[in-house]
Amino acid sequence: MANVGKLWAGRVYGTNTGNLFIEFEKQGPDVGGTLRFMDNAFGLAVYEIQGTFDEETLRATGEPAKDAEGVELGDLAIEAKLTPEGNLRGTWTTALGTGGTFEAFPHDIAVKAPQARTGAGVPEQLYTRNISLGAVRLFSEDVTQLLQHMQQDFVSGRLIVTFNARGSEVTKYAEDFLQDTKSLGPLKYLKVVIQEPEAHGINRLVVVELNAFGANEVRVQGVQESWVIGKAESVAALIKRNQSTLITTYKKFGLNLNQAIFVAMLVVMPSITKWTERALFAIAVFALLAALLWLHAKFIPNATVQMEVERPSFFARVWPTLLSWFVAATASLVAALVFYWLTTNAP
Repeated sequence: MANVGKLWAGRVYGTNTGNLFIEFEKQGPDVGGTLRFMDNAFGLAVYEIQGTFDEETLRATGEPAKDAEGVELGDLAIEAKLTPEGNLRGTWTTALGTGGTFEAFPHDIAVKAPQARTGAGVPEQLYTRNISLGAVRLFSEDVTQLLQHMQQDFVSGRLIVTFNARGSEVTKYAEDFLQDTKSLGPLKYLKVVIQEPEAHGINRLVVVELNAFGANEVRVQGVQESWVIGKAESVAALIKRNQSTLITTYKKFGLNLNQAIFVAMLVVMPSITKWTERALFAIAVFALLAALLWLHAKFIPNATVQMEVERPSFFARVWPTLLSWFVAATASLVAALVFYWLTTNAP
């Protein structure tokens, strides 16, 4: 029969939130002890609990032993499973109708982790997966879906959002960030991080970083390789739905049309008889290519997040791609006009 251990600490979620500490005085198939809960809003509550721990499942009930002044407590019922990582994860309810989920982590050094007891240890190895993204344009609805997807698979971890607002870098919890969406305006930088303890004291971690004038990337780490790969691919796939293929190609390879303009310059140069005119044509083409690069960097950023727009129109989503095509086509037309002017011996 497995031993539940003596000391546990963790977090509570649901109708009430806060920190949790459990001290088991009885640790066999029949368990008993004290549960202390520090509610974020109402203060400390203490319960005397008793129950059973059988087949890696904890079932217990509790009676209030101490409450904050002016706060009513109801009888408590909890049920939790021991996870492969050695944590207790489950649900709680009270006679008042409140309830939610919780996760607790062992703090009794003398108790071996479940893997050591069963002989099926997890290798102490950290896996990391990085996926580079192209040029993306997100709106409020897209960001909300991203945050919800990143939260999946995490119980105790909280999403933390870092962004630039009015020239300053701000960090908030995701729920606070979403409450301020209407006042944020376009964001040129957005970083979302969520992590929580996993096996061997290592944190599982998911990071999404979007930078208008830098790299866009998804980073995931953890001790389970299959989870790391799957989580990274699913998060990247969700963001790539809002990725511009044309702008991404331009940012990464300098846009194929740029290369076509350069090759065309080499092909038609022999048609220009005077070397001074050939030099003028080459200078004009290189100036156009440089201007094209500058315009894309200045007016078509690598990432834009518009939180004030929840559901954008079709034009709002595609205008950066249309602008990229227009700028490139204009550069080609100007190069053709320069060549025509030189080959017709215009004064």
